[in-house]
Amino acid sequence: MDYKTVDLLEAIRADIKQELREELLAVLQPEIERQLYSNIFDISEACRYLKVSDKTVRRMIKEDGLPHFWQRGQIFFQQNSLNRWISKKEVVK
Repeated sequence: MDYKTVDLLEAIRADIKQELREELLAVLQPEIERQLYSNIFDISEACRYLKVSDKTVRRMIKEDGLPHFWQRGQIFFQQNSLNRWISKKEVVK
């Protein structure tokens, strides 16, 4: 093989790798974003997760110390924090 052939093969290989990366990213990006943001709930998502009303979630924050954080005037919840809070509340006989 001469250098031109080797260079051509390397260029083709690099193009294929780049195209594969782009295709994989296009397929995986929605799932990556879903996983990244799925563990942060707004108040309506927290209500659905906890199976209670908006009013009850707000009462739980005040009275029971339901873990939350504020960002730009909105309440958010981390799923892991909610799970730990639930575990502490769980009654085992």
